[in-house]
Amino acid sequence: MIMKDIEQFISQIKSVLSCKVVADENGNIQEIHILSDIKRSPKQVSRDVQSGLISRFGLDIDHKKISIAQIDEKAAESKDFRLKLKTIEFSTSGTRANIKVILEKDEEIFEGEVSGVNTVSNSQRLLGTAALKAVEKFLGIEDNFILEDIKTVGLAGREVIVSAITFVTTNHEKLLSGCAFVNRDKKEAVVKATLDAINRSIIRHYSGN
Repeated sequence: MIMKDIEQFISQIKSVLSCKVVADENGNIQEIHILSDIKRSPKQVSRDVQSGLISRFGLDIDHKKISIAQIDEKAAESKDFRLKLKTIEFSTSGTRANIKVILEKDEEIFEGEVSGVNTVSNSQRLLGTAALKAVEKFLGIEDNFILEDIKTVGLAGREVIVSAITFVTTNHEKLLSGCAFVNRDKKEAVVKATLDAINRSIIRHYSGN
């Protein structure tokens, strides 16, 4: 059974924006990670996924294997979802920078790691990209968030980092933005500006546990 066929089928279910299916070495589904809009409740989406997989593929999937993150199209801020910055690891080797961003949610950690040419502007992009990879680890998805731009601007005599991130699904693109004041650590501000954009849009994460 081809997992891509299952992902494509699930992506056509009402309110589903994107889907990632994780299987073991024998092809048995272990996890289903879904991004959906907020027009329907996560439990409704989960039930539709379960019934759809039974009718189309003959697969009886335990609801505990389905996790759903909801995206608010209006980017309304909610305090229900918050990924927090735990640690930034930044090292250099010659002209290259190696960056790891570690995020935390309910005492679980999620890591994103990238490397690239170590320039001032590129290191900021690498920091933002590493943060997005950590977010995707949390959501169980890949390549749905793209860092479009990150800038330092002046506001009220302070430096502010502003981020622009595109959220991409098969038939959908949405531009998100976030910002953070620079206090003592500019690297931290870059990551926080990235998270600010994401935290404003992912309002709920549902697991069938």
